[in-house]
Amino acid sequence: MARFLAQLLTPVLVVLTVVGLIVTAIGDAAKVTGGSAGGNIGGLILHLTWIRDLLDVLLLGVVIWVGFIATRGAGRLGMIVMGAALVALGIAGFIIGDDDAASKGFAGMHYPVAINLLDLIVGLLAVLSGLGTVEDQPAPVR
Repeated sequence: MARFLAQLLTPVLVVLTVVGLIVTAIGDAAKVTGGSAGGNIGGLILHLTWIRDLLDVLLLGVVIWVGFIATRGAGRLGMIVMGAALVALGIAGFIIGDDDAASKGFAGMHYPVAINLLDLIVGLLAVLSGLGTVEDQPAPVR
């Protein structure tokens, strides 16, 4: 189950990561002033930062590893850890909050509602897929 979800998430996260990098590079984040972040798409306030983009690249690497390289047991553990980290990040984002001026933030990231929801949904799916992965039973010893 973890491998299947990772394979489904790979193209989605590739698109989100590449678009995030482009929006951060040529968007409002390239003109950061007064500690605020940009990376907004039209009216959708994302407040993307380079640190968030780096985190997205790392998450993409984990998803690719789980989906195409890792053993079933290692992939299961990788998805549980990644999912727990995303859930924690999403919850922390709702606690810290964000505003239109991007004056709130922590660890070089901002936490708008859209990103928090994405983190929570993907994180919960990752944890559930890791917990739902059935490992092969060892052959009986004779």
